[in-house]
Amino acid sequence: MEAMKRRLIGFFSGLVLVAAFCSGQTPQPANPSHYVEIKLPPDVLSESVFVRYVLTGQDFGGWVQPHSGISSFGIGTTLEGRPAAGIKAVLYAPGCAIQTLDLLLSGFDHPRYSLICQPLRNIGIQGALVRSDRLYGHKVKLQAKYLARWAQPFLGLDDSIGTSIPVGDVAYPSADGHFRLAIPDLSQDPLAGAPDHPGEIQIWAKDETSEAIVAQLVPTDPQPIKTRMGGLKVRNEYLSEIVFAPCPTSSAWAHNRIGFDIRPDPGDVCGH
Repeated sequence: MEAMKRRLIGFFSGLVLVAAFCSGQTPQPANPSHYVEIKLPPDVLSESVFVRYVLTGQDFGGWVQPHSGISSFGIGTTLEGRPAAGIKAVLYAPGCAIQTLDLLLSGFDHPRYSLICQPLRNIGIQGALVRSDRLYGHKVKLQAKYLARWAQPFLGLDDSIGTSIPVGDVAYPSADGHFRLAIPDLSQDPLAGAPDHPGEIQIWAKDETSEAIVAQLVPTDPQPIKTRMGGLKVRNEYLSEIVFAPCPTSSAWAHNRIGFDIRPDPGDVCGH
């Protein structure tokens, strides 16, 4: 319990610091002595940048809150009133390869890091949705996320804390359940495409209005591209139409008359 409390305190403290830094075109840190400045390329939209970071000594770390109209932002590097010894981060901007930052901070007050965009082409996922009854009447939009399993050991996080990066455009399934998602070709990404960097593409359905996650779309056919955890293997192309079934989140399951979840049979695709 105490360890979890420290994680939550560190997480919310990180968000507050980052929000204070991103108020203008240049960082305006609450503590001007200790921060890392991340400079963005001119053609990258600042509100689309993803950054997951951990300071040395943190159990949980934090995320950068996206802001529009800025050319750089700062991450506070003070931990429990003292300058942190280092920072590690995973950074992503749409259209660009994923990058990592591993920086020792000893002797540096406010180092600068420039995000360099290494362009990646887009590829398409043609999907067909079955068992739409498991969306339980929600009108949804679809978002692909890259689950970077290699990021956990890099950031020094335990296996229960994943790093999930939104990639590609949002898609809306048609009345008959068909959709097309454009995602980056992560097979050509120096990190995501490396054999020793495991990861997968997951597709999630969100309620259009509330943004609440309704279900994960799990591929049912063809089977060879499905991962053990219900995602898609990273490929340089997906040639045929992929059939997906929604697996509702625990909060979205239908309930019986006495309030218990109505869950799928063990052999069901959602029983993985």
